[in-house]
Amino acid sequence: MSRKWTEFVIGIILIISPWILGFSDISVAKWCNVLIGSVVALIATWELFGAPALVVALPAEPEPKKKQQ
Repeated sequence: MSRKWTEFVIGIILIISPWILGFSDISVAKWCNVLIGSVVALIATWELFGAPALVVALPAEPEPKKKQQ
């Protein structure tokens, strides 16, 4: 499994963890997990399906100046 898929799964686990671990009655903890999990899952989804590959082209090194004789 690639890193991006792993990040997506971690985001989903964060979203559902308040109900699985039984702390969904604690409002702040529940919404913190849901919010952070949603952000992680959305970013991972964007990287998986929507983000174009970013290629950075570095400028070529200038040629050394020739000595004039």
